[in-house]
Amino acid sequence: MTVGQQDLPPGAGSARRIAVVGAGIVGVSCAWQLQARGYDVTLIDRQEPGEAASFGNAGVISTSSILPLVGANTWRKVPGWLADPSGPLRIGLRDLPKNLAWFRAAQANATMAKAETVARALNDLHGQAVEDHFNQANEAGCAHLLVRSNYLHVYRTAKGFEADLGDWERRRALGVGFQTLGPSELAQAEPALAPDFARGMLVDGHGTALDPGGLVKALWADFRARQGRVVKVGLRRIVPMEEGVCLVTDADEIRADRVVLAAGAWSAEIAHSLGHRFPLTSERGYHVVFPDPEITLKSPVMLAEEKVAVTSMSMGLRVAGTAEFTAPHRPANPRRWAMLEKLAARSIRGALGPAGSRWHGPRPSLPDTLPVIGPSELHPAVIFAFGHGHTGLTASASTARAIAALIAGEAPPFDLYPFRPGRFPVAPGKRAAS
Repeated sequence: MTVGQQDLPPGAGSARRIAVVGAGIVGVSCAWQLQARGYDVTLIDRQEPGEAASFGNAGVISTSSILPLVGANTWRKVPGWLADPSGPLRIGLRDLPKNLAWFRAAQANATMAKAETVARALNDLHGQAVEDHFNQANEAGCAHLLVRSNYLHVYRTAKGFEADLGDWERRRALGVGFQTLGPSELAQAEPALAPDFARGMLVDGHGTALDPGGLVKALWADFRARQGRVVKVGLRRIVPMEEGVCLVTDADEIRADRVVLAAGAWSAEIAHSLGHRFPLTSERGYHVVFPDPEITLKSPVMLAEEKVAVTSMSMGLRVAGTAEFTAPHRPANPRRWAMLEKLAARSIRGALGPAGSRWHGPRPSLPDTLPVIGPSELHPAVIFAFGHGHTGLTASASTARAIAALIAGEAPPFDLYPFRPGRFPVAPGKRAAS
């Protein structure tokens, strides 16, 4: 089903004042795109722009990341991952009850039929991601922070490679282009790799943000320069009005015709007060940056068995990954950084030098892997744009295009039905707005 004119929020096209909650890459892109269409936009966040997951990601505009986070065979790997101190998965014991419910929901979605639905939806969402990023960045004067690139997935063992072949064939069936590499071809494709990798997949049609946090700040700065309003304040709640919404902040109240909720891992808490029950969890990632490495990678590298990405950026070599299911406010786990440092030393030729910055931050993840994009069925003046998980950078510009089209009363650039908020329950007694 494709979202058409009949599926647009009531009053679409008539709004002028738009509030965007969240100054990550998704929220700032939405604010920028809406402003470019002539709307009066206010961007609200208690943090500086790009300081959460948008700051610390691997920088890959990963158009090929279209498969579910939790697949039919993932459960076989979980015990080994959890038993391995350097494994890619960690679950915080204090947040275990909430995350068990999330994993149960993820397991219910881990069927071949649902995986196919997810892959097709994400392929649509990511299909124009690189072009959407460049179009947006060119207009904002920050295209120098982006480059077009391949994406090299490497495997240490033939067993790990063969276990993923079915996933690669699913990608190929949806038009993702790649070539299989043996050891000698890997050495040519990326001379900086250590010699202990058995196989690889070189995927074309990607992009890289050379400074992900800097990209957010550059878009934000252009938004401000064009008279965009920025309010650095905490949001307490969104109150739907007869016409539009009232945003109650720690400082005052802000009125708007529409509000776009793009607050990342904190979005579900805000949406809860509106009657929505989104099973959003915080899936925390880590990174380590080596500011003075001897090498520069030709393209980002995914260490496929460890689920860790290595990317050359403007500030050095960034090693990013792991999935730690715990609340955003929990203290960092230093062993995650130590693991990334050891993995980098094992995987890359040449001296990396001492590690510089170390970071951790929350990815907003939903159990079916698909973000929520579209109007609330309870309060149509509230538009959702969150839950992108590992692909927030990738999908941000394309998500913003869709949000801007919805608010303008136009059909969005891709099918929004798989991303509809209504696929998740609402509070008892709540019903869709008429």
